[in-house]
Amino acid sequence: MNKEITKRIPSLDGLRAISILLVIYDHAFRPSLLNVGYLGVTIFFVISSYLIIQILLRDIEKNRFSVKMFYFKRIFRIFPAYYTYLGVLFLVLSFLGLFKWSQFWRAPFFLVNYQPRSDWAFPQWFVGHTWSLAVEEQFYILIALLFIFVNKKILGKGKLLLILIGIILIVPLIRVSYLYFDCIPDILKGSNHRSFETVADALAVGGILAIKGNDLKNHKWFPFFKNKVGFLVLIVLLMMLLNSPDVVAMFGLKPRYLYNLVGLTTINICVGIIIMVLVHSSKESLLSGLLNHKIMTTIGLWSYSIYLWQQIWLYSWDFPLVFKCIGILLCSVASYYLVEVKFLNWRDAFLKRNEKL
Repeated sequence: MNKEITKRIPSLDGLRAISILLVIYDHAFRPSLLNVGYLGVTIFFVISSYLIIQILLRDIEKNRFSVKMFYFKRIFRIFPAYYTYLGVLFLVLSFLGLFKWSQFWRAPFFLVNYQPRSDWAFPQWFVGHTWSLAVEEQFYILIALLFIFVNKKILGKGKLLLILIGIILIVPLIRVSYLYFDCIPDILKGSNHRSFETVADALAVGGILAIKGNDLKNHKWFPFFKNKVGFLVLIVLLMMLLNSPDVVAMFGLKPRYLYNLVGLTTINICVGIIIMVLVHSSKESLLSGLLNHKIMTTIGLWSYSIYLWQQIWLYSWDFPLVFKCIGILLCSVASYYLVEVKFLNWRDAFLKRNEKL
């Protein structure tokens, strides 16, 4: 079994399970009050950045940092299951007469997070969810290049931390400008909350956790937050309400501007604190017990394949939701064990052979 699967943090797998369940709930029922699917993706972003930057920092400390090796590992982690999904999707949609190249072409190139508003009138459901994978891939490219400077001691942890803080401060201004100014190009206005430059603050929060995690754990306020996870969740829900169509209908666009300026930042920070609490909490706590439950960690383990395959099953097909959920489960389990695990094992075997040379 590959190291990437065995060396995981169970509580974070449980949090991944909650994230993917939020996405499924949102896509299945499409609630108008709260966009819980977007919250699920935000949690994924913070976790991903936290883990990836931890790995890169550890590689530098052990003098084994390599951009080529980083990209090699990420490609084997993401590409096989992703392109399997796209290949099956192409065949199924072509057979059903639903394939539209104009909506599909961005997906293979990880560009779905840049979608002009003028395209919104056409169906893009089947690959629409891959915008978050596009953000992840763009993050992988940029963070590895940035760490070249960290590895060469041009950038220290202090300067890297300042860059991440700067991103958290600048990104909200970009989001608001995309909403406010009419001169913003259509492809950017239509991609707000999806384009890399409008979601990078969630990734920056994860990076700060990776750099300052131990200091945060020892901070005098940390014990307070350990017992206030419910309070943090409540803050997240209140911030999400600012972007609700119902709230906007009552109060106009001011709540939405507030959501983009401080609401999303608050959500990202709260998610980051919750992750720190989970990572450093004892397994005996009620929350850790729930997230470490075998069912939750298993769902978290399958979460990437579930995220890919839920989209095609949760289309507006005319059959009961229970059958759609069974379809998601079967396709995801097959994808995980027949594609993800196989390619990760091949990757690790290749790396092990080369270490011996």
